[in-house]
Amino acid sequence: MIKFLTLWLTAMVRPRRAFAALQEKRAPHWGLCATLVRFVGTAATSILALDLLGRQPFVPSYLTFLSEDSYYRAEILFLPLFGVAAWLLSGAVVHLILRLADVQSDIDQLLNVIGFSLLVVMPVVWLIDWTTIALGWYGASFTIPLHALVSVWEIVLIALGFRTIIHLRPAAAAILGLIVKAGIYIPLAALFIR
Repeated sequence: MIKFLTLWLTAMVRPRRAFAALQEKRAPHWGLCATLVRFVGTAATSILALDLLGRQPFVPSYLTFLSEDSYYRAEILFLPLFGVAAWLLSGAVVHLILRLADVQSDIDQLLNVIGFSLLVVMPVVWLIDWTTIALGWYGASFTIPLHALVSVWEIVLIALGFRTIIHLRPAAAAILGLIVKAGIYIPLAALFIR
C-alpha cells in the first residue's frame, strides 16, 4: 500500500518517473488499483453525498429504468463497475490500434498507464466536486466545464505515459490519449454517469 501511495504522489509531481516505474510492473494490478481508488472513492464520497442530500441528476438519465430519485443510490453501486469496464475497454482498444499499426505493446503496461493517468487528477476533481456539492453549485453549467478541463489534463498524462512506455511520437501518443478519454470514457460517462 505504501508503494502504491508513493507512486501516486510521484505521478502527481513527476509523472514521467512514475510511468517509468510502472513499466517494470508486469501485471495490470497497479492500474486496476488506481481505477478502483478513483471510482470507489468517487462513489463513496461525491455520489453518496449527492444521494444523501436528495439531489437529482442535472441531466436526465438514459437509463430509463432508474428513476431520478434513486439514480445516485444506484450509481454508488455501478460507478466502480463502469470504471473498471471503461478501463479494460480503453486498454484493449489502444492495444488493438497499436497492434494493427505494427507497434509492439504490452496491454498490462497500457492498463497501468491509463489507470494511473486517471487517478493522478482525482484530488483536484474530488476537491471541485466536494466544494460544488457543499455550495449547491454542482450542476451542468459549472461541473461539466471544470471536468472538461480536467479531461485535457488526463489526455496529456495518458499521452506522456504512452510516450514513456512505448516511445511513441507525441502526435501518436496524443491521439491515443484522445481515443481513451474522448472516444471511450466521455461518451460512456455521458450515457451512465450523472
